[in-house]
Amino acid sequence: MKKRFAAAAFLVAAALSLSACGGSGQTETTAAGGAAESTAAAPAAGAPAGGKVVRVAAVDPQVALDPQQYTYSIVMKITDNVTESLITTMEDGSLEPNLLTALPEVSEDGMTYSFELLPDVKFHNGETLKASDVKYSFERLVKLTKMATLMENVEGYKELADGAAEEMSGIQVQDDTHFTIKLVKPYAPFASVLSTGYCAIYPEAACEEAGDTWGMQVLYGTGPFKMDSYQSGVGVVLSRFDDYHGGAVKLDGLDYKFIEDVNTQVLEYQKGNVDYVDVDPSIYPVYSSNPQIKDQMHGFQPTGNYTLTLNAKTFPDPKVRQAIALSIDRKSICESILHGTATVPTSYIPAGIIGHDETLPEFEYNPEQAKALLAEAGYPDGIDLRVTVNTKYQGNVAIATAFQQQAKAAGIRVEVEQVDSAAWSDMKKNGGVDCGIGNWYVDYSDPESMLYPMTKTDSNSSFWHNAEFDQLLEDGIATTDPAERQEIYAKAEHIMTREDWATTPLYNETKFYLLNPKITGFEMNATFRMFWKNADIQQ
Repeated sequence: MKKRFAAAAFLVAAALSLSACGGSGQTETTAAGGAAESTAAAPAAGAPAGGKVVRVAAVDPQVALDPQQYTYSIVMKITDNVTESLITTMEDGSLEPNLLTALPEVSEDGMTYSFELLPDVKFHNGETLKASDVKYSFERLVKLTKMATLMENVEGYKELADGAAEEMSGIQVQDDTHFTIKLVKPYAPFASVLSTGYCAIYPEAACEEAGDTWGMQVLYGTGPFKMDSYQSGVGVVLSRFDDYHGGAVKLDGLDYKFIEDVNTQVLEYQKGNVDYVDVDPSIYPVYSSNPQIKDQMHGFQPTGNYTLTLNAKTFPDPKVRQAIALSIDRKSICESILHGTATVPTSYIPAGIIGHDETLPEFEYNPEQAKALLAEAGYPDGIDLRVTVNTKYQGNVAIATAFQQQAKAAGIRVEVEQVDSAAWSDMKKNGGVDCGIGNWYVDYSDPESMLYPMTKTDSNSSFWHNAEFDQLLEDGIATTDPAERQEIYAKAEHIMTREDWATTPLYNETKFYLLNPKITGFEMNATFRMFWKNADIQQ
């Protein structure tokens, strides 16, 4: 999951979260020591050098550029311009065929999907896209396990995942351009699932031959740009793919420059050395007031939220979990730490997604009620709470420290534990995180994309389960009527956040970025996926 938390009032820089589901935050944080001087920096970015090449400030993912293995958003920011999925999710949430002649035909029982690939689509190595490549890519996704559950409703998934079979029996190839996928039960979001970056299509032979070098030295897709180089500590260079099936690409290429510090990224933009940079909320007040670049700053709200998640094994009593939720002053965090760029949420399912309940009030700060609940639960003297944060995202510390002070009024004694990324991952998986701060954004425009991490993936660090909730999720995916799905998912969320208090939303954020005004046609959707295929640079 992406992680980004802005700093406290003294402007400790925060990590900027740039991914969707299952990813991790991108921007490593540093102290904003030179922020005050940054307003007097050089003029705003000018025309990119070296032809029509857009230069993007990014952090080093330090892993293979392969979203089937690594769900970090920075990985997908790059690979979305190299690899493609069968289907594309549009800005309004609708689906359009990408590598297909049309959206798949669905059988009357909702369990068999029939596909036809576009003819003569080329991978970057010159090979032609075939239905067998689709089958290979989906089976590879399952074998690599990270986001395998996206395929769990495909016939033969369990056998492949368990190692009892070498393929998924539900994917049947008829010829080079035709194939079918059979599900074990109706699954309404399936077409949307296929639009995610995790379901990108790779050329089988080349991917197998590359082995461990795939995404490091070799990466072939069908996208508008091909990878020329990936150098740790330096960046990634992409060049235009002249045989792109989607039409002529105007840009000559993309140059991702690895710059770890959030202030340095913006300074490089001001110097004209990069054309795109994400602006963390912790430094937003500084740069939004800078007359040289404020008109080049753009903001939008991604579909998702930040949450405080509690380990149900450590805190099995819902009253205790509710008390912890009531001990967080979200409004103070939004105003003083996030500088007014975030809002207090009313629900876990965000606006714009089926299941969002517009009638709910904001999650409140009520330490007195929290005290009373703890007393009812048998803790009249309060409780000790260990909040674990990943030191790679120093903004988490600012949030945890603020919570530490706020919770005292409720009799909750917070210890802030800082660990590195490796320890954080191990602790989450093994149930060692009693309380953690994180975020989740939809990978596809469906409520299941918001709710399934609580029960179906390794991101469920809460270890919370509720039979009624699980059944509602099953009912939701088997239902196509929007009104029925609205009722189902609204009820499911209510159980999770206002009855069992398995997780508690912290805030809804606004993301910001700077873009060279000479650039047109840049596309970004609500899951923070960035597409440059239609971009151009006005000379």
